[in-house]
Amino acid sequence: MTAWEFGVILGSAALGGLAGGLIPAWVARLPEPASVDSADPEKPPYAVLAGWPPLRAVAVLVTGVVWGLLAWRVGPDVALPAMLYLALAGVLLGYVDLRVRLLPNAVVLPSYAVVAVLLTLAALVSGEWRHLAGALLGGAALWAFLALLGLLSPSGMGFGDVKLGGVLGLGLGWFGMGQVLVGTVLAFVLGALVSLVLIVARRATRRSAIPFGPFLILGFLLAVMYGDEVVRWYLSRS
Repeated sequence: MTAWEFGVILGSAALGGLAGGLIPAWVARLPEPASVDSADPEKPPYAVLAGWPPLRAVAVLVTGVVWGLLAWRVGPDVALPAMLYLALAGVLLGYVDLRVRLLPNAVVLPSYAVVAVLLTLAALVSGEWRHLAGALLGGAALWAFLALLGLLSPSGMGFGDVKLGGVLGLGLGWFGMGQVLVGTVLAFVLGALVSLVLIVARRATRRSAIPFGPFLILGFLLAVMYGDEVVRWYLSRS
């Protein structure tokens, strides 16, 4: 590892911590969905979520660590800013989804434009237009796959998950369709394992609604960092 690469990792981790510190204010400014009842303890308004005392410290720590890991695994790649943005948005979305089982459009939908612009700039700088085409294909493929699952099982896959999957697919598709597949499989495997643990621990039942957004985000992060190794391992065995 060169001094430049080490500096990118440390700088990314530090900037990630600063960016994570903004998450409580970001949550507080989200428009409240019409379906939320402020008196419902299971779905408190965003202002209440933003006021959770440990949120700032947790967001700073998690975002800083994730940004540092992404910089370490991806390196000073032209696509790194897009991955860092998705990680930041993912921390916010994962927290909100865990608390109220919602993935706010005010974060997900603008993220399509942000990621598209960042990846287009990456393609302009690097000349790797095939990676940009792969990103568009990955986003469309993951969106379509999750949308199909949502049509087949509306109670198991919400449209918020579909929209989140599409923007995460943009990021994964930059690296290749193998990463899109790895991220998707990991999301479902992690979701199934956690659901099984909760059922065995009697913290949930087979009919309990468990948010899927955090698993999509975890699958995305793991696929960005280790997708290449998984794809090479699979191809070496085939």
